[in-house]
Amino acid sequence: MSDPHHIRPDRRGALPSARRLAMAVAAAAGVALLAGPAAAHGFGQRFDLPLPLSFWVTGAGLSIVLSFAVMAIFVREGAGERDYPRFNLLRLALFRAIAHPVVVTIIRIVAVVVFFTTMIGGFVGTQESLNNIIVPMIWVIWWVGVAFLCALVGNVWQLINPLRSVYRGVERGWQLLTGQPNLTFGVPYPRWLGAWPAVILFAGFAWLELVWGETDIPASLARVMLIYSLITWAGMLVFGRETWLRNGEAFTIAFGILARFAPIDAPDDDNGRIMPRQLDIRPYGAGLMAYEAVTVSIFIFVMLMLSTVTFDGFIETPLYRSIQTQVFGSGLSDTLFRISDATGFAERDIVLTVILILFPVVFALVFFIGSWIMVAVTRAFGGAGSKAREVSAGRAALAFVLTLVPIAVAYHVSHYFTYLVLQSAYVMRPLSDPFALGWNLFGTAAMSPRLGTMNPYVYWYTAVAIIIIGHVVAVFLAHIVALRVFGSRRAALVSQIPMVVLMILYTTLSLWILAQPIVG
Repeated sequence: MSDPHHIRPDRRGALPSARRLAMAVAAAAGVALLAGPAAAHGFGQRFDLPLPLSFWVTGAGLSIVLSFAVMAIFVREGAGERDYPRFNLLRLALFRAIAHPVVVTIIRIVAVVVFFTTMIGGFVGTQESLNNIIVPMIWVIWWVGVAFLCALVGNVWQLINPLRSVYRGVERGWQLLTGQPNLTFGVPYPRWLGAWPAVILFAGFAWLELVWGETDIPASLARVMLIYSLITWAGMLVFGRETWLRNGEAFTIAFGILARFAPIDAPDDDNGRIMPRQLDIRPYGAGLMAYEAVTVSIFIFVMLMLSTVTFDGFIETPLYRSIQTQVFGSGLSDTLFRISDATGFAERDIVLTVILILFPVVFALVFFIGSWIMVAVTRAFGGAGSKAREVSAGRAALAFVLTLVPIAVAYHVSHYFTYLVLQSAYVMRPLSDPFALGWNLFGTAAMSPRLGTMNPYVYWYTAVAIIIIGHVVAVFLAHIVALRVFGSRRAALVSQIPMVVLMILYTTLSLWILAQPIVG
């Protein structure tokens, strides 16, 4: 927040100062010129971009710089203190009907039925991945589709989470039998533990998705579903349902972070109300301006979310294949063979695991260094009204980490959009016959997916636009947080130079990966 006692800069010098800052940041966009021509990444084959990649990257970088300049001129002190506009949709009859307890209960029951159908289908259905419901349901409908809805609409996972619904149903039965409202041992959740259980579980999920060699084997996926469900229910039993969801359930946290970007917010309380008291509509990204402190574990969680999507794109590029070839052809091959022989993991999986671990470490380190530079620059040039001397690099990193979420949303949407569109067709056939018993429940058992070809130029233009919009929103949020953290307009502007440079670099990396031909 701004300090009412700080010295305000002279308004007459505000615009020239902002222009000088914008010009200084513009120099950082020059790194984009290093990118050379490339081919598109999203289709598995080469096609020529409408313009050289360097033009796109330079344009994206300049868009970020321009947005910074606009905010430097128009966003005033105190902007971070004003609440964002919102409207309770439950004032409208249509949304009251949608949020009616009967409707909500039916949706949750359907989600539970789909959950158990998917898991049982993985165990007893055909083990052909394209004909078993579990493979497209987990990787396409749930992980990509639900993530899209959470980020672009609202926290759908909060509504449909079958793990929560099942445990709540068991608690209701327990209450009828014993009169006790909660089925839990009531162990106090250690404050020091934070969200580290969710970090570990999400890292494990990332490994399963990106490294594990059995991601398309139905029975293996069903076992993972069952194990994760048991872990979640055990955590609820020990610490309490809502306590574990807030701290240990990886996807409640992941989807909740994405949903902070969404325009619809349904605040959830701990007593399990079926009908929400509020269903607010707000500007995109407004939920990321929250004042609550971010813990180190949540910081690492956000780094994991960012880095794993980038890792997924990177391992499909020719550069990664070149690195892999050099590793296997070097002196490390003998070491890899010995590790493979001792652990039973394939040499390829060992290399991928090491790189997967390095990605969030590098992301966190780069962001921390950027935060340290931000604080140092602000202390030196932030002026008399700056609070920079009260802010450490660690505190700055925790304060600004949620401003990266729009970038995570943008890259997730641009990276997985064609995957969602093209692969969702595969769920239709097993949906009618999930247990391979010859059923045809919805008349789609004989349906063959018709995978139309998406125009690559449409995909490329859309992806570039999404990434730029995500970074621009991130720049705006970072500016609001800077006003709150550093206390004066001048200090906020100075502090954002290193952040804008980081965002330009990440834009360059994102577009470069999207422009590579798929080789994996």
